[in-house]
Amino acid sequence: IDPSFMFETGSYAELGMGRVTPSIPSGGAIARDNVAPSFTASTVAVKTSVGEKFDVGIWHTTQGNGVNIDWGVVSGAGATIDADLSMPTLAGFVRYKFSDTFSIIGGLKRVSVDSGGTLSLPSAALGIASATWTTSATSATTSVYGIVSEIPEIAMRMTVLMEGAAALDIPVNYTQAGTGYAGAATGTAKASIGDATTISLQTGIAANTLLFGSLKMSNWQDDQVFLPYDNSANRFQVSDFGDGKSYTIGLGRKINDSLSGSVSLHRDPASDCDTASALSPKCETKSISVGAKYSLNDQMNLSLGGTWTQFGDATVPTLGSTTTKSVNTSLGAKLSFKF
Repeated sequence: IDPSFMFETGSYAELGMGRVTPSIPSGGAIARDNVAPSFTASTVAVKTSVGEKFDVGIWHTTQGNGVNIDWGVVSGAGATIDADLSMPTLAGFVRYKFSDTFSIIGGLKRVSVDSGGTLSLPSAALGIASATWTTSATSATTSVYGIVSEIPEIAMRMTVLMEGAAALDIPVNYTQAGTGYAGAATGTAKASIGDATTISLQTGIAANTLLFGSLKMSNWQDDQVFLPYDNSANRFQVSDFGDGKSYTIGLGRKINDSLSGSVSLHRDPASDCDTASALSPKCETKSISVGAKYSLNDQMNLSLGGTWTQFGDATVPTLGSTTTKSVNTSLGAKLSFKF
């Protein structure tokens, strides 16, 4: 969640669209040129001021969480391993300003699972030769809250934002083949979105020059995905997510009255590279982002940006495969309006 739109003056809206193009080759038992298909994400945000003390706003993205992976058909087993699941996120905020230098922000976040999402995989340990689960729509709501400290004279703002965990009970239809139960069935998958804390800081360091950065701490160790099988209440774990920390630092520069630019570096250090999940077969992340913002008129701005990411090598022990030389390219645009 990006709450930066809440700090715009008056009434404000923005619409963003991005294209994400990963390249994650795999080797070993499953050799593929790329196991991660491309996808598109969009965001929209609207806020307005209510008097001098309150701001209210809504933020939405089509890809808050989710998975889009395709390992293809496992040689010799005739079973596919793939997943295509979107999880939109909607958040509503209220900000109360105690003064020009201190405010609090709070609200609710709703995480949804789209109907028609799919996951296909075998499980040799359970005697499942192949199975495909299809989701029905569901959602869960949790809290979002934080504090904001500002020094307007030097464009300094520090935000500490906390997002609560969200547990999901997902109705699924599935078909299963193997040594156990075989046929069509219904059940409930268990999943959850980990809690996170993000500390963001920006400050002016020279005329028309802004230094910014953030630290995000995400807790996913206790937030795994469990799928039903054998037409029973039994479930098995299909993910192996871990806790993590990521860092961003960058510079923004106003070039003239109409144009400004930025560059930033992002790093998510290595974690469990030898036990990566088949749903997230990557390791350490290093990224560089560049962006530009152009003022079309007094009320409208156009922002363009791109990110190039390099992933560390990872091993997926459940598939006997490794991913190497993995990269990702993201391109996006955003229109913002003041009214």
